[in-house]
Parts: sequence; structure tokens; C-alpha cells
Amino acid sequence: MESPAVRVIDMHNHIVAPEVVAFLEREGHRYDTRIIERDGKRLFLIRETALRPIHDKITKAEARLGDMTAEGIDIQAVSCVPFLMYPEVTPELGLAIAQVNNDALAAIHARLPQHFVPLAAVPLQDPPAAAKELERAAQLGLRGVEIPPNLQGQGLDEPQFEVFWAAAEALRMVVCLHPFEAVPHGMLARYGLGNLVGNLYDTGLAAALLIYGGVLERHPNLHVVLYHAGGAFPSVVGRLDMGHTLLPECKSAIPRPPSSYIEQLSFDTISFNRHMLRYLVDTYGAEQVVIGSDYPLPAGPAHPVAEVKALGLSPAAEAAVLGENASRLLRLT
Repeated sequence: MESPAVRVIDMHNHIVAPEVVAFLEREGHRYDTRIIERDGKRLFLIRETALRPIHDKITKAEARLGDMTAEGIDIQAVSCVPFLMYPEVTPELGLAIAQVNNDALAAIHARLPQHFVPLAAVPLQDPPAAAKELERAAQLGLRGVEIPPNLQGQGLDEPQFEVFWAAAEALRMVVCLHPFEAVPHGMLARYGLGNLVGNLYDTGLAAALLIYGGVLERHPNLHVVLYHAGGAFPSVVGRLDMGHTLLPECKSAIPRPPSSYIEQLSFDTISFNRHMLRYLVDTYGAEQVVIGSDYPLPAGPAHPVAEVKALGLSPAAEAAVLGENASRLLRLT
């Protein structure tokens, strides 16, 4: 008997709902964000530096259905474009835009539940407010949350964030880490390296702090997705384990080696390196990998499903990466 087809789920893509665009048209000056027109195209200008496009495929869920069908993607776990997390604004402003975003994404899911599963935004600069908004988002039907890898230099292992982690675990909301820096400094300001290198460093450092800071130890049912193929984290796992063996500060921080916590982490497939992608599957297991596309932004693979199918995985491993892992994390099964 032929097994049923796997629902292919994209865990990393972005949307700016029309309600959010309208909100920023009114209130963008409070977020250092302007909507401009350049060469006949509308764009967000963030902190007078970073540009992000405004067009149908980034603002309207229905406009992306054709591309999803063409690429063989059944469901998108939609999250806001990362700049909308606004970790630098006041808690009141952070909560205001998070609520507009979460209400809008809940409405998309209500219209098209078979194609879109929403991930929340929260004002993490106020952890109790973030926990409360996460609870509200869960009641709206959102199935996870996207957060930055640090808060203005504060690590996610610091005590003030414990209330957020407790809420995410209790609500079974998968947490997706996505970096964004509108104004990279120093060497990272050259050649786009803030995005090409800095973002990967930020994700790897965040994962190391979640492990050594005991967040994953204290919350064994918490699951975190590290976008961009885990950033720098897969390259430093061995050194983190070495530190646990040799350094008293590391050995006293957590009771077991850092690599043993990888079962609470997932990596998306946005590596731009097929050998690296196969390495992630072979080293950490197919059950730790989910599809990512970065759709509809240009910094993602053009054919994410085909990239997975080209790896030559076993049918069970391929099915896990294509959708079964994401389905479990999003509680769709």
C-alpha cells in the first residue's frame, strides 16, 4: 500500500500583512521607518539605511499561492519580516506593532488554514509583556514565535528572559531565531557582511548561550529553530563540547555536553551549500532539519524542495525534512 504524500512545510519565510503596511504608513516615524518610492517601486527604509521591498508577494498571502504550488510547498509557516521585531524601540511601541502583526497573521490563517500557519512577534524588550502577548497569540491560533538572537547586546540566557522561555515552553510554541541589523558597524558594514557573516555569528552565539546559560536544560520541552542552517552554530559545537571537558566555568554551567542539547534545536535548509546541508542531516539527524526558503526575499534558495530532493536521502529522512519535522513542531499532526 502506497504511503500518503508528505505535506511539504516551509518553516522560514516572511510576510508584511497589509494591516502592518498601513500601520507603518501612519506610525512609521515612531519606528524610524519610512515608506519611499524608488524607480517605480515601493520600499521600506529602516533607520535611513536598510531597504526592504513592498509588493504583492510580500504583503498578500493569496499572491504567493502560485509560487508555492510551482515549488511543491503545501504550507508556509509565515513570520514577519525581521525588521518588524523592532528590538530597539520602547516596549509600548514593540507591543503595538506585534499585536497588529499577530492579528493580521491570524486572519490569514483563518482565510487559508490549509496553506498558512502563523508565527507570532512579541515585544521581547519587555519579557513579561512578551509572555503575555505570546499567550494571546496562542489563543488566536498562532503556532510559534520569531525572535531576534539578542536584545541590544543582551543575551537570551539572561534572567529577565526566563518568563518568556517559560511561557514558550508551557504554550508549546516553537521559537525561531532570526537576526537583523539595519546598521552594521565596523568591518561588518562592508560588502554586505552584516547579512552574509554577522547574522550567522549572532545565531551561533545565541544558541551557545541558550545551552551554556541553562535555558534548554531548565526547559526540556522547549524547541528552537536556528534559521540560516544554524548560522555558525554547527561549526562550533565541537569546541563547545571541548569547553565542557576542559573549562570549569563551562562544566559547572550545565550537567552534560552541549551537543547533547541538539535534540531541542532544528536547522533550516538555507545553507547555499549542498555539502553543508548533507552534513547537517548526516551529523545531527534528519529529524533536526526543516525546509526554509526566505520567500519572497532574494536571499533564499530558489528551489528549496528540489535542494532537499537532490541530497539522495532515504525516503524516511527526506519525508522528515520536507514536512514531518515542521508538522510536529507546529503541532499539525
